[in-house]
Amino acid sequence: MIKLGHHARKTMLVGLPFGHLCFEITSTGLMAACTAISSPSLSLDISAKALSELAGSSGNFREQAFKAVKISGDADLAQLLGQLIGQVRWEYEEDLSNFIGDAPANFAVRQGKKILSAGRSAASDLIGNVVEYVSEEKKVLLNKRDFMIQKSELNDLRDAVDRMEKRIHLLEHKQKAK
Repeated sequence: MIKLGHHARKTMLVGLPFGHLCFEITSTGLMAACTAISSPSLSLDISAKALSELAGSSGNFREQAFKAVKISGDADLAQLLGQLIGQVRWEYEEDLSNFIGDAPANFAVRQGKKILSAGRSAASDLIGNVVEYVSEEKKVLLNKRDFMIQKSELNDLRDAVDRMEKRIHLLEHKQKAK
């Protein structure tokens, strides 16, 4: 809050595909909603295309989110907000416990984590199986073992060709010397 307090009375406009959110930073460092801003200190725009790409992308969500936002205005404020957002961690179990109680929330979160883990494991297994099928059954790709064998055979062939070239070169020199 103290860090945001240095930017008191600055305004932000967050442009989303479904509307705009307006905020003003108070002297205490809190963000208060406001109705409209004529010239914001900082503008963050997220297009519908960027939002859909963000939803469908894989990888680090935070990095993808920062790439999807078009920033204009006060660079110091934008950098500070980026730092603060990076430190935010959602306590979803705590919020869920306010609705259904502590024990059910804990159980739901544990089950949710198990489901996510099982999903990641299933995806990893699927990728491994597809790679094995494509490399072993269909022989479209080389597996690592076959690749290393091919590489070794190719190196041996290259060395044999080099030896043969040297031998031919030596025989040509002997023929010229006669």
